[in-house]
This record gives sequence, C-alpha cells and structure tokens, in this order.
Amino acid sequence: MKHILVTTDFSEAAESAFNYAKGQLKLAGKEKSRITLLKVIDVVPPANIKFEYGLAIADKKGMLEKIYKQASEKIREIAKKHFPALPVDTVVIKPKKATYQEIINFAKTHNVDMIVISTHGRTGVKHFLLGSVAERVVRRSPCPVMVVPAGITKK
Repeated sequence: MKHILVTTDFSEAAESAFNYAKGQLKLAGKEKSRITLLKVIDVVPPANIKFEYGLAIADKKGMLEKIYKQASEKIREIAKKHFPALPVDTVVIKPKKATYQEIINFAKTHNVDMIVISTHGRTGVKHFLLGSVAERVVRRSPCPVMVVPAGITKK
C-alpha cells in the first residue's frame, strides 16, 4: 500500500480512523508509503445573511474562503497531533459535488490504494435523512475501503 487516504469531517467520530490508518502504514512500510488527510468542506447555508430590499443576500464566496482557511489550519493540527513522526499531506476541498463523490474523485485522480473512513453510527430516521458518506464511498470506491465504526479506538 503506497497511498492511504484518511477522510475527516473534524468530528470526534472521525478520529477513530486515525489509529487504524497508522496501523495500515506500519503494515505497508513507512518508507514507501504516504498518508493524505482529506477534508471536504460541508456546504451549509450561510449564517451571515443580510436583507436588502426584501431579498436575502449573503457573502457566500467570502464565507467559503473563511471556512476553507479554518479547515486548512485544523487539518494541519490533526496531522501534527496524530501523525507527528510521519510526512502527511493535508488537503481541503471546496466541493463541487457531494462529499462522497469528492472523496472518490480524489482517490481516482491521486492513485490512492486504500481509503480509511469512519462512520457516525447513525441509524433509523437520521440514517435515512442524512445518508451515509461511508456507505456511498464503499459502494463506489476505486480501491479498498476500511470503515472504522465511531468510537472505536486502537492503541
């Protein structure tokens, strides 16, 4: 395994995947392998809406840039905290498509050998309404996917 992609949404559940990614890297051999941490920015309605002439106007581009900058800083912190002795690439994507599609496209275009992703453990109505990024990645991935259940830690 030469290239391991680890996805994160900055949630506590996402941290479950980091130790498993380190384990895969040990199996593959640190010298010949690399890890990429990937964050796809979630598209959310802007919170800073102004009303002018009865129309809602928001600075979507400015807000996205601010979120991108914050996400880039946070993902670098995660890399230092969880992979201190390893060279780790950090990538933040401004989405053009759904999160799972961005993950799959990244894996295809960057010769990823394995994706490590965590679940949130949603069930029932929440799962039905929100879906599962991990589930969609597994179904469409061009490479093996390791799915780590939320809350599981490996030491």
